[in-house]
Amino acid sequence: MAPNLFLLIVTLLLGQLLSASYGFLIPNPVRCHRCNSVRNSLRDAENELPSSIKVGIIGAGSIAFGTASLLSNLGHDPMLWSPSGAGTKELIQEAQSSDVHTITSNIQPTSALQLMEQAQPTSETTITSKMKSTGALSQEFDVRIARSPRELVRTNDNILVVALPVNCHKDVMDKFAPEIITRIRERKQLVRIIISSHASLGAVYLMQLLRSEWLSGSSTATLSEFDDYIRITCWGTTAITARKTSGASVNVLTVRKAVDYCTVPFESEEDTNDVLQTLFGPRFKYRDGGILAISLSNLNPQNHLGIVLGNMSRMDPPPPPPPLNNMPVVDTSVESWHQGKCITPKVGRLMEALDLERINIAKELNIDVRTIYEHFSWSFHVPLETPLDKDEQNDQDGETSMRPLTVSEMNQQMHYYKENDVLGPTNPESRYVMEDVPYGLVLTVILGRLLNCPARLHESGIHILSAMYGRDFLVENELLQGLGLIDNDDLNVNAYSLQEWKEMACSGYFRER
Repeated sequence: MAPNLFLLIVTLLLGQLLSASYGFLIPNPVRCHRCNSVRNSLRDAENELPSSIKVGIIGAGSIAFGTASLLSNLGHDPMLWSPSGAGTKELIQEAQSSDVHTITSNIQPTSALQLMEQAQPTSETTITSKMKSTGALSQEFDVRIARSPRELVRTNDNILVVALPVNCHKDVMDKFAPEIITRIRERKQLVRIIISSHASLGAVYLMQLLRSEWLSGSSTATLSEFDDYIRITCWGTTAITARKTSGASVNVLTVRKAVDYCTVPFESEEDTNDVLQTLFGPRFKYRDGGILAISLSNLNPQNHLGIVLGNMSRMDPPPPPPPLNNMPVVDTSVESWHQGKCITPKVGRLMEALDLERINIAKELNIDVRTIYEHFSWSFHVPLETPLDKDEQNDQDGETSMRPLTVSEMNQQMHYYKENDVLGPTNPESRYVMEDVPYGLVLTVILGRLLNCPARLHESGIHILSAMYGRDFLVENELLQGLGLIDNDDLNVNAYSLQEWKEMACSGYFRER
């Protein structure tokens, strides 16, 4: 037997053995070798990344603005697109009144959509505006504005960043899929999509949508060919935290020290890391376990659940009471409150218990995920440990003994010492509830049921908030509906087998039955 053939057979058998041992699909080396040879020819330009890359950002909220600031700070050229037009309205108005824009129309529209539509994008017209960033990234920089999904996809390099609330992902992905496939067909270049941050299997919904679009446009198209042209990178959290201070400015609160990620279809850590570090700096940590690992690495929804349940009366102002004996109308507005400061020991303990449910589910899948303590340390630059009190110190070795900080203590340090605490929501329609409950917590409940490792606190929190709001948050997730995981107003936990979930984690899609 030829040595190369013998080596190939051994490698195949080893891959199957490891897949069975670890419970995850190990990519086929024959397939990967063929893909790599094609990909290398497609990615010559990417392997020699230019110093300034044009990046399209789908979104125009706080995270999109902060991401644009980080890209610009590292020498890149961001472009924003607002689904409604409202998020970029002020930037377009600023461009019209300055010398940096290239709009030639004399129309003076009043609505955001009219501003977006006043000039159809061509190779000669680009809207460029000034944005101001304060806080962790203090600068004024140029940002380009797209007027349509088509313009965003076609006028940038082969990188798109999805920076939108998760409850907007489905509608936006439906709009962008045809444009992405058209670009791939015309240019035969790899397109890289970064989801910041990933939740509710959004990458899986997008991948299955793109695969369907690819097949529908050509009678000769094959899915094996399509896999060579698309990479979706999923982040477990955002690279920055930010709050918009106006329609043309943003306060970047923190630049995170570490962001977990994976890429589908499966791609080596080195291949993705080179691109991510060039764009956003050295802050990325590859997670084994693919999409399942990243789905269990987004801690914001579970943390926000604890914050909301402990502080609902601060979020939900009562209406003025009916008049009584001609007494004056009273002010019932709620107070401003700092989120970290109000994570008291009891609220912090609830958040720690929610985190333990998530970690136990990850252990059932043989996946290593960050803890809630690592999340606060890496995101907000507080330590993981603190010295023991003097009467508790062990002086035998002459070294200071340490103990772990609690979640409440870490947040108090953020508030009093780091001064990077943020104001908590004062509106019951906050994204902490409307986005995070249906789109951030439900998947954890599904995985817990599937693995016989129930997330009782997560599910109880969903039911409590559903009762408060008079709706059923458990079944409102449109992404999971699109994947068949919510059906007939109930969770469809048995839609896919555990093996199909594990294969999806590396491939980015559920196989058709």
